[in-house]
Amino acid sequence: MESTVVRKESSEVSHAQRDPLLLDRAFKARRMVIAGVSSDRGKWSNIMFRRLLDGPFDGELIAVNPARSEVEGQPCYASLRDVPGEVDYVQLLVAREHTVDAVRDCVARKVPVVHVLSSGFGEVSGEGPGLQSALVEALAGGASALIGPNSLGLYSAGHGLCFSDGCHFDPGPVTFISQSGALCTDVLAQGQIRGVKFSKVLSVGNCADLDWPDYVRYCRHDPETGIAVFYIESTSNGRALYEELKRLARNKPVLVLKGGQTPAGAQAVVSHTGRMTGEHDVWQAMMRQAGVIELTGLNDLLVTLQAWSSAELQPRNRSGDGVMVIGCGGGVSVLISDALVVAGLSVARLGPGTLSALKQLEPAAKVFGGIDNPIEMPVDRLFADPAKLARLIETSAADPEVGMVLLHLNLIAFSDLFGDDNLAHLEAVCAAIRDVAGCVAKPLTVVLRNGDCGQTTGTLYRSALTSLGSQAGLDVFSDLEPALAWLGRVRTFTGCRS
Repeated sequence: MESTVVRKESSEVSHAQRDPLLLDRAFKARRMVIAGVSSDRGKWSNIMFRRLLDGPFDGELIAVNPARSEVEGQPCYASLRDVPGEVDYVQLLVAREHTVDAVRDCVARKVPVVHVLSSGFGEVSGEGPGLQSALVEALAGGASALIGPNSLGLYSAGHGLCFSDGCHFDPGPVTFISQSGALCTDVLAQGQIRGVKFSKVLSVGNCADLDWPDYVRYCRHDPETGIAVFYIESTSNGRALYEELKRLARNKPVLVLKGGQTPAGAQAVVSHTGRMTGEHDVWQAMMRQAGVIELTGLNDLLVTLQAWSSAELQPRNRSGDGVMVIGCGGGVSVLISDALVVAGLSVARLGPGTLSALKQLEPAAKVFGGIDNPIEMPVDRLFADPAKLARLIETSAADPEVGMVLLHLNLIAFSDLFGDDNLAHLEAVCAAIRDVAGCVAKPLTVVLRNGDCGQTTGTLYRSALTSLGSQAGLDVFSDLEPALAWLGRVRTFTGCRS
């Protein structure tokens, strides 16, 4: 039994017959109702209502609460049945015991999309599963589609809808759909910090009515979705999900993070959404056959989205995909070279012209073993002259076999060498890196090693992270492992685009 909640196809319109872009009525709502809005500013329903009122949403926002005639200076209706005119999208934040009646009102008013944010249904024991079944039964005889229950809400960059404070609405190609509301918050916030631009984010909760095949189908038809990312805990129709993922992956990159991979995780899924997860080895085989990229965790998800964003900025059909490694410390460079190969990447073989040009930039290279790839030089040679560092990066990146550049910096050695002037000199180095990054049409990744080894290196790390990451939009890492994972994803995505 794949689900602890038996779901019947009770809607008048079957899932296969529904408009695949039905969810646009939510993401692009012109008239939206929030039912259950409280006048208490500490309640979630009031916070959500105010965010939409104060944010860039330019549609009409309508409040429903039988106990209030106005909320936050806006008129409030006693029931959805009292709201005049057509309604595109309803969010239900009413008490659990009133949710079924509220869904019936939505069906009577022919609301296209009903989003149940209330919890206490299939994810809990006792009356919960029965109430969730009643939600689905309430859809009978109508054409309304239901998202949830047990959901957080949605984000729509182009239309100013959001569940989270502090996000921006600069639209991009990423659509993220998740059975976890908390992950929606994490991915949106951390992704935007890393420069990822989203089109849509949707929390789907227990999937009582609309299920994963419906959401995947939407992403396939949605022209604003350039890459689809899913956090999936369970589904009631694995075959339909597989077929939809396969169709989507033919045209767009698809990333999937699966919850419940271990017995402990599977039990947590039952507590979270009230649904069983199935065997993970079967799941992995299904993902491989569908052609999707399966993710290993939240950090892998964020790194992969960074890689996609960076690959989108790179020229198509570039010649090489080898990595150029530049840094101080021969042993570290050797280990990086080994790790690149293990990660499925390659160390670029520089041509004679590039090697000759690099030797002219550093005539004394033979003193410390010559110059090649990796470029491994003492910290005083590599970072004392920021302009020369920039020329080394630019010259090596120009080689046709180089597809990506990895620069690593040991902050302990840097601090020891430059002493009291280390922060000012680091900013000069960062300025040179920023300038050359604008001239190099290839990904430039920076690893700031040992930034957690004391107050001084911590200060240096934060300064460089701000200067290179936040201000310049470069991809900066504190360790080699995520940097190598990122480079691997960049190569994958750039190859797909080519």
